[in-house]
Amino acid sequence: MEDNQDPFSLWRNVEEILSSRDPDSRWLRAMPAFLLELTGLSWAFLTEYYHADSQHYFIRGAYPEVSGLSVSQSVELGLAGWVHGHETPLLLNSVNTKENITFIFSRSEPIKKPGSFYGWPLIYKESLVGGLFLVGGKNETLDPEVLSFIAPLLLRLAAHVNHNRLLDRVTELKGLDPQTGLPHRTNFLDRLERLLSLMSVQNRRLRLRLLSVSGLGRYSLNHSLEDTQNLLRTISSQLLHFATESWELGHVSYGLFAIAVPEEQIPDLDKSTYVLKKILNDWSSPGRAGSDFIFHEQEASFPEDGVKAEELLENALTRLAKG
Repeated sequence: MEDNQDPFSLWRNVEEILSSRDPDSRWLRAMPAFLLELTGLSWAFLTEYYHADSQHYFIRGAYPEVSGLSVSQSVELGLAGWVHGHETPLLLNSVNTKENITFIFSRSEPIKKPGSFYGWPLIYKESLVGGLFLVGGKNETLDPEVLSFIAPLLLRLAAHVNHNRLLDRVTELKGLDPQTGLPHRTNFLDRLERLLSLMSVQNRRLRLRLLSVSGLGRYSLNHSLEDTQNLLRTISSQLLHFATESWELGHVSYGLFAIAVPEEQIPDLDKSTYVLKKILNDWSSPGRAGSDFIFHEQEASFPEDGVKAEELLENALTRLAKG
């Protein structure tokens, strides 16, 4: 490290970066840039890992930004995938270009001929939350002094990523419908818009399915409000049971549920819809007077029926209204 990069100055810079809390997540851009300035390497990446999707991790921050690199990456590919899959550091002072696993993320990535690779898992309370990756070009390696600084930095980054998740979760809870615990219409559309952006980058198709339950008003007149809320929560729990990290669910109107899923996961959505119909049939048992429900469903597809969340939802609602 240079003389002006004393430990106090380094940690002050780190904490200033991590204290940034804004809608654009400024720290995700500032931290990789800071690390490159400190290390003199060529690329820096921060990733996040979700246990609900154990097959992929997501690139959250990069400097410099790399165009054409998918945000979602498989844990089965590349050196970074190896680190996420094994949850142990992988520090290569030189990368053997004759080996099969020389690519950092995927075989089609724009990063060519790396000279060195440094990858660390971010572990918080014995759980993997992401990774920090530094990539060097020819003759670009890290000296022991820099490595000794990065060791405690990994603990701080892991805690911050987890803290950020909790803050996001609190913000998310503010956008939930109290009857179902699912995102309300506005929140759902915001989340769907982000999902559509990801689908567009990955050149994948998506299906938006609307599930409408008619008869809830009549049911609430013949039963308690608590019984009606139990039914709504049961429906929500059923949808959440089948949902994966890549699904988006919402309660966009009274008794109207919206589910957006990648097209390859339609079979799982069909299973959820089937069980949901059975739940409603059970709720309409002979012992429950005035509890007959009418179940409607309709769909819209991305990108054919719309490339924006509001447009996709409106097209599905129009089809639902037409029957």
